Amino acid sequence: MDNKIQVKNTLPPVALDPSVIESLVINGDLSKLNQQQKVMFYNYRCQQADLDPAAKPFDLLRLNGKEVLYANASATQQLCSNRKLSTQITHREKLDDIYVVSARCTGADGRISENQGAVSISGLKGDALANAILKATTKAIRRVVLAHCGLGMLDETETETIPNAQKVQIQEPVSIADLKDDDLVVDTSFEDAPYRIWVPNLDEPYELCPDLASFKQAMFDLCDKIINNTKLTLEEKDAKLHALHTRNSEQVAGLPATERIQFIAKFATIRSANETKKQ
Repeated sequence: MDNKIQVKNTLPPVALDPSVIESLVINGDLSKLNQQQKVMFYNYRCQQADLDPAAKPFDLLRLNGKEVLYANASATQQLCSNRKLSTQITHREKLDDIYVVSARCTGADGRISENQGAVSISGLKGDALANAILKATTKAIRRVVLAHCGLGMLDETETETIPNAQKVQIQEPVSIADLKDDDLVVDTSFEDAPYRIWVPNLDEPYELCPDLASFKQAMFDLCDKIINNTKLTLEEKDAKLHALHTRNSEQVAGLPATERIQFIAKFATIRSANETKKQ
């Protein structure tokens, strides 16, 4: 039996609040946003680029009194994988005390982009010189990938050379898989919705669903987020699925028998897989 789990981004679509858009357009500064708005914008940027926010592809940087998002290694790795991009180094050269690397990115459609990465190697030798050369290579690859994908933002390797730049901690943009009491963005589109998804440690419903079909899809996506979490052990996944079931047991119990069976089976996915494996 093939027990390989395919990981996918199962987050519901994120729509930016007008206040978030206004602040970004007028100020170009994330520091003006509250924590929930920052989380909303983070998830929005991830979905626009088809990135999994659970892998934290962006970080926050404070620069000249403003806060901006920048791409880290996870962003470029996901972009290459999701969009089937290939990269290659086309040229290396030393210009005085500057080491320059040129890189090319080719998409599945044949479109090509080129960019460069440069670092100072003045006075460097041995491991320090080797690391600088590797950094130039990394910078070139990341810059060309971001440019090819139309993401006009700083790369992690560029932030290291910006004076007075400070990294800012941002709360986990998505904590669905861990089911922690973080700043989750609650969907209130359907205030009188008959179906509500509850998660442990959160007093308000995580998501409101107007009908059984959307409730089932949202709940199963939430279960998949736990099942596909590579940071959790099988025991932890099973415990979290059980906690999710318990939190929503009253609502599930009121479903038609055929639907109720499907929900119970979904909550018991890990346990059932383990029992099948033992047999």
